[in-house]
Amino acid sequence: MSKSEIRQLRRRLQGASALGVEEFDRAAVLLRRVFPKMPEPAPGRGDLIGQLLHAVDLCLPGWSIQLTGKATEPDGHWRCSLRETRGSDEIEGIGLGTGRVVELALLEALLDVAEQRALV
Repeated sequence: MSKSEIRQLRRRLQGASALGVEEFDRAAVLLRRVFPKMPEPAPGRGDLIGQLLHAVDLCLPGWSIQLTGKATEPDGHWRCSLRETRGSDEIEGIGLGTGRVVELALLEALLDVAEQRALV
């Protein structure tokens, strides 16, 4: 798994106004290399937010998801943080993402964790 491939995809996603099918499929392939439990994208790619929440649940079980933002179309400002906690307040891992839509922020945060865990 190449950190540079993940970085490249994250750069492509920055500033995007929506998450396209091609980018989602590419992300699923890259994420599966780091997280073998990453599910295949659903046919038709209907509910991307639901699919991404399911992916976080399978890839990072027990992690917390925090989403904040302004729901203004077509240019929202969303932030997502994924946090692994151990004990009361001890944070083990964190993934951060931003995007104009929720699904971009979620995907970017998951890709951030994958980049941290990738071997090369």
